[in-house]
Amino acid sequence: MIDKETETLLNREINNAKKASIVLGVVTKKEKLITGTIYDDNGDVEIGDYVFEIGSTTKTFTSLLLSKLVLNNTIALDETISSYKPEYRQALSYNGKEVTFRHLSTHRSRFPREDMRKIRQRMKEHKDEKGNPYKYFTHEDLHQFFIDFDLKKEIDKKWGYSNIGVGLLGNILAEILGLTYEEAIKTEILNPLGMNDTFIKGTPEQYQRYIKSYNKKEIRIPPIELPAIHGAGALKSTMNNMLVYLEHQMGLKESPLKEEIELCHKVHAKTGSKNMNMGLGWFIEKKKWSDDPIIHHGGTTMGFHTYCGFIKEKQVGIVICSTIQLKMIRIIKMLLNLTGIVNENIAESIFKNSINKLN
Repeated sequence: MIDKETETLLNREINNAKKASIVLGVVTKKEKLITGTIYDDNGDVEIGDYVFEIGSTTKTFTSLLLSKLVLNNTIALDETISSYKPEYRQALSYNGKEVTFRHLSTHRSRFPREDMRKIRQRMKEHKDEKGNPYKYFTHEDLHQFFIDFDLKKEIDKKWGYSNIGVGLLGNILAEILGLTYEEAIKTEILNPLGMNDTFIKGTPEQYQRYIKSYNKKEIRIPPIELPAIHGAGALKSTMNNMLVYLEHQMGLKESPLKEEIELCHKVHAKTGSKNMNMGLGWFIEKKKWSDDPIIHHGGTTMGFHTYCGFIKEKQVGIVICSTIQLKMIRIIKMLLNLTGIVNENIAESIFKNSINKLN
């Protein structure tokens, strides 16, 4: 599964970074592979048990929880959010149309990406914690944002990625269940899937296995904290757990959430790209080199870059986590869609190699 081209891409990322780690996992119908390089590895932890931040890949778990509540008839996909948050009606409606659960999961709500005004304010108040910009963005801040926000864009007319929207989605789903977000995800998703090493607030033993990430000055970046918007990117996991997740997603395991997973894989909305659609939480992308779509999501935090994707028809799934530092030119290219997200090129190399072997 790992050819010379893939090895070259992996080595290039590590060699161009400082104190960097990279972990790669591949799962197919026939085999499972985990490899990589861990900075500060003392040999006491198996590489598949190291903990990393999956960032926005958390959104796929949030949407799987949404799917479960839809299929057990607790809520409906096109039910309005204001039914549960009437105090946010000004932020949730425009020109007679209202934001629904489907809009939040597929980034069609027209909400901004973040509440940047408040986040900048909190960062100025806590200048010594620049490596954790969301730490002091509280539930009260989130509540006040939606109280004050006046939606002035037509809902569902355009696609726009929104962390604050999916954060709200996760909070509402948890409230409906009468649980915290982490309790809801553990009870409804992680425990049924057998993912007991995936968490938001871990044990001391789990934090002993946490991969250390560093900035360009080689100063350690603290573990991410997103107290107000857990559902948008707060989960941490291991490669062993994430490959179990993909086995359920691809049908390699007999899953207790099979129908819920399948609902997430259906096309529910368009994005701004003609080659990309939205499932619930997942991107569904058509590539020239593949007859079948790639279902995927990335996740970038202050210290980690995670890619999680699979081709269901070929039964090939890939997870890649790295702690490399990004140069500004690369960030600009990513924002302009001139290059893929971090680790996507490595994943594509493996996908192509796997497809060629199947052919």
